[in-house]
Amino acid sequence: MTNALTRRQTLQALGASLLPMPLIAAAQAAFPNKPVRIIVPLPASGAADVSVRILTEFMQQPLGQSIVVENRPGGIYQIGIQAITSAPADGYTLIHLNATMCAVQASLKRFDMLKQLIPVGLMGSTDAMLCIANNAPFRTTQEMVAWGKANPGKLNYGSTGPGSMEHLSMVSIMQRVGITGNNIPFKGGPDGALALAQGEIQAMALPAPLIIQFRDKIKPVIALTEQRIGFLPDLPTAKEQGLDIPTVSYWGGLAVPVGTPTAVVETLEKAMSVAVNNPGLSQRYIPLGLNARFAGGSAFKTIIERDLQWLGDAVKSANLQLS
Repeated sequence: MTNALTRRQTLQALGASLLPMPLIAAAQAAFPNKPVRIIVPLPASGAADVSVRILTEFMQQPLGQSIVVENRPGGIYQIGIQAITSAPADGYTLIHLNATMCAVQASLKRFDMLKQLIPVGLMGSTDAMLCIANNAPFRTTQEMVAWGKANPGKLNYGSTGPGSMEHLSMVSIMQRVGITGNNIPFKGGPDGALALAQGEIQAMALPAPLIIQFRDKIKPVIALTEQRIGFLPDLPTAKEQGLDIPTVSYWGGLAVPVGTPTAVVETLEKAMSVAVNNPGLSQRYIPLGLNARFAGGSAFKTIIERDLQWLGDAVKSANLQLS
């Protein structure tokens, strides 16, 4: 029996030795050869969750494997970050990143996306605008600035809490135009938009879906984007109004743990590119107020770095002491 096993093992070893080395390496390095999961650090059924689930429908075919979405909300994104950083760096676990995570990192400093993760690609974004209440004592950005200078500290603006994207956007805008105001926090963007529509606050930076929802009840005054916004072509950008303020974009994308092999990251990036550039995905994103937009890992990293820079500056300007 032992001799038979020895002969069999010898023949198997001989057969393997006759295979070209590239084929052996390819067999060992094949990726992916099992299902992939994407962690969404937010509750199910929200815009981020839905956008990721749509992405998986278009990404599974070019990737050649099924993709499972796993919601890990809570802890101001820390539960999701813990889940991805404790996963093997093999490409089989990704996380959905969003722009508000940059605000949380800048204000709380409890994680570092660019030290702990490798950006794979951008999947889409939502435009943002500075909006004012219909009963505000000003009708344009210039009038708001003039009123703010004449009434120091009296501008009441909404946010989703200290250190949030909305809060730091307004801090950055006011700091750059030379006015001050009061941050009025709300549980979420819809609550803030409703308060703006009801005239309880005077201004707030809002994403496109909420502006569409409260159309005619609030007044967008500037697009916080580089280009004019499709459904509001007459709305000027901040640059067109001579304002040097940051571009605010509610983007979303995917990342993997640091240490993931470059070839694996490239495979995921290519599959994302095929998915996001599929016209069918774009059509599914439009009703969500999302613009399908692909950018590779390097470009996505630059976007994250840019946002961390201006948000960090806003945190310092506001002298935020959060814990």
